[in-house]
Amino acid sequence: MLTEFDRVLGSLYGMATGDALGVPSSFMTPNYIAKTWGWIDTFYPPEKGHIFHDGLNAGEYTDDTEQALAIIESYVRKKQVDPYDIVNEILKWAERVKDKYASPLGPSTERALKNIKAGKDIKESGKYSNTNGSAMRISPIGIIHGLKGTSLDDAMEDIYLTCMPTHNTSVCVSSAAAIAWGVALCIRGDSMENILKGTIEAAKIGTDYGFQIVSPSIPKRIEIAYDIVKSSKDYKDGMFKLYEMFGGGDIAADSIPLALGIFLLGDANPKKVNEIAVNIGGDCDTNAAMAGAMAGAYTGISAIPQDWIDTINKVTNINLETHAKKLIELIPEWKTSKKENRSF
Repeated sequence: MLTEFDRVLGSLYGMATGDALGVPSSFMTPNYIAKTWGWIDTFYPPEKGHIFHDGLNAGEYTDDTEQALAIIESYVRKKQVDPYDIVNEILKWAERVKDKYASPLGPSTERALKNIKAGKDIKESGKYSNTNGSAMRISPIGIIHGLKGTSLDDAMEDIYLTCMPTHNTSVCVSSAAAIAWGVALCIRGDSMENILKGTIEAAKIGTDYGFQIVSPSIPKRIEIAYDIVKSSKDYKDGMFKLYEMFGGGDIAADSIPLALGIFLLGDANPKKVNEIAVNIGGDCDTNAAMAGAMAGAYTGISAIPQDWIDTINKVTNINLETHAKKLIELIPEWKTSKKENRSF
């Protein structure tokens, strides 16, 4: 039987290994990926001149994992979601990595951080965001509420406040809610049926948060992604149909449905899920980080190839067991945010 530690550690390594596996193939087409690497199932460096990842080494992860780990530090220190402290952690992270590789910051996060540095209030700094940055780093709050056994309604304020500084829009909160609640249900070992229904329900509730901007419906698109997978002949057929429908670039309405479709297409197995995500095309590292965080939580750390884990630890000089333990130890002290108590 899987322990809480197995699931939490699996989620963190599912995210980090998927992120690092997707470094070379991000924003490439599936045909280009197949022609260049065949089938990616190990770590490669990005090609010289890669638009986002030039400068990274094989086995290094990107902003998806880096920001998630930065947010964990804020959670552990404050024992609640403090959006101002989250901003400080992300600003510190951005300063650390500004010369590390070609483009560490996603477009919405970069715009929001510039607004914050210019003096704009964090309630307004992320009001036009429409990309997947809120969902890529949201898994830690899903882990926390998965461990706590919180209801979706009670978890939503924490999800929203984590998104608010950089992605304060209905589409971005909806996207983050789908991934966070998916992770929470995977941590609990819920049934696949309940997990799939839960992501759609969370996405629906999330649309009521943040500034309303023009966007396709995240819950409707998730439903379409699930229908595509269920009607596919095999995983290759499913990959083709998902890519054909969504592309899976960094726009939230394209990325999140694709990632959740991949989670289902890969049978919630982190090896299969992450390999599909980094070979399908689009924003491969981010889609793998999201789908991998869910799959790792569902099946536990033992389902992730040990050589993937060893490579991540060696190349990035990190051991995510420390972060897993911090999250578990945090649970008795965690203060869930209440909308009625919001002071801003």
